[in-house]
Amino acid sequence: MVRTFSLRAATALVYAAFLLLLAAALALSWLHASRLAASVNTLDDLSVQQLDPLNQVSIAVLEARVALSSGLVALLENDAAAAESAADTARSLREDAGNQFKTYMSAPKDEQGAALATALRRSFTLYTAQVDAMGAALRSGATQDYLAFVPGVEQAASAFNNQIVTLTQHIRNQSSDVRLQAEGAYVQTRWTAAALMGAGLLLALACALFLRRALLRPLRVAGQHFERIANGDLSGRIDTRSSNEIGVLFVALRRMQDGLARTITAVREGVQEINVGAREIAAGNADLSSRTEQQAASLEETSATLADLSSMVKQNAHSAREANEVATKATAVARDGGKAVGDVVAVMDSISASSRQITDIVAVIDGIAFQTNILALNAAVEAARAGEQGKGFAVVAGEVRTLAQRSAQAAKEIKLLIENAGSRVEDGAQLVARAGQTVQQVIAEIGHVAALMGEISAASAQQAASIDQVSDAVLQMDQVTQQNAALVEEASAAASALETQADTLERAASAFKLPLRDVMELQPEPTPLRRDTAAMAML
Repeated sequence: MVRTFSLRAATALVYAAFLLLLAAALALSWLHASRLAASVNTLDDLSVQQLDPLNQVSIAVLEARVALSSGLVALLENDAAAAESAADTARSLREDAGNQFKTYMSAPKDEQGAALATALRRSFTLYTAQVDAMGAALRSGATQDYLAFVPGVEQAASAFNNQIVTLTQHIRNQSSDVRLQAEGAYVQTRWTAAALMGAGLLLALACALFLRRALLRPLRVAGQHFERIANGDLSGRIDTRSSNEIGVLFVALRRMQDGLARTITAVREGVQEINVGAREIAAGNADLSSRTEQQAASLEETSATLADLSSMVKQNAHSAREANEVATKATAVARDGGKAVGDVVAVMDSISASSRQITDIVAVIDGIAFQTNILALNAAVEAARAGEQGKGFAVVAGEVRTLAQRSAQAAKEIKLLIENAGSRVEDGAQLVARAGQTVQQVIAEIGHVAALMGEISAASAQQAASIDQVSDAVLQMDQVTQQNAALVEEASAAASALETQADTLERAASAFKLPLRDVMELQPEPTPLRRDTAAMAML
């Protein structure tokens, strides 16, 4: 059962048991506390809501009787005012007694208490009625009537007090029962607490035994295996003790031991291969040394050739830079010409706009001449109607008409001339615009040539820099080749040292005690209980 029980489930079960035990303790504590609170409330009902009001009722009625007796003495001494005051005091005390009795009657009671309270109410009613009658006799000054009520009051008081005693004894009996119940609840609480404590101790003992058997013992065995492996003994047998998280641990431990055994075996074989390789490296170093010397001679010839090529490329780059400067200057001149042509186009556009404005003004003048001609014609007609008196006005109108006609004719001629000039201006503007476009194309082509020359110059400079870098690289290769020659000698010494270290490593690997089986052919066992592995990771 322990070997197959998951530690995660066991932990959850322990938590659940302790929580259940805690919940039971809290529930029982709450239950006993509720019972104790109910007992306290019952005692409060009995003492505060029943006994105290009854005591107040008895005291108030007795004080009322004392006040009436004082009034009787005052009446016998012919002090009517004192007697009246005593009667008022007795009535006030009587009302207080009635209020306290109502408070008592409103308190909760059991069946026997309710029956006793009903009988007490009848006695209280009779008792207070006798007291009220004595007060009325005192107010009226009837001394004989007052004295006649005294035996009845005494009898009613005796009956009321007897019932008070009976009811008080009943309340005390109830209080005693409640106290006994509270003591019983207290004893029960102590036994319950003891039982819960015992259950908790048993649960803790069971948990300790379970942890010792399911966790501590396997961990101690695992520690022994770890100590053995740390001492170099890989031949021990590791058995899977369970199928829970501890079992997963032992499976992983066995896989680790097998993996170490395979690793040590591989190291031994690798050391042998290293010895063979070290000897081969020593033989190859001699061949590498001769080829390194040949490579150094070839690199010297390559370096001289690259120096000549670098000087020619630098000359080409210088020529390309000069051509680029010439193209740049030509571009600047072409841009200045294009700017001048643009200014001419702007002037021609301004002249064309002015011609259009003059044409508009001439049209206005032509309209004014036409209107003047119409007005002169109308004036001539009006002068003809006026007869002799309008002859002078007719002559003036005729002259005005003649001037208007001449103005209209002149305006037409000016308009014709301006239209011809505007047409020529527009033709000139178009020609200038075409010239501007041509200049812009020339500028673009010159800029393209300048860009090409710049690219050629940059490419030549980059090529020269690249050749310099190649030359530097060749020089570095020459230096590296010379260093390689020195490294070949060092490699020979390192190969000898490697062979020595391989022997040392082989002796170190032989310190491990391997199992009798061929560990190189062992395959890793599949890890069981992946769920338990995840659970152990969560723990």
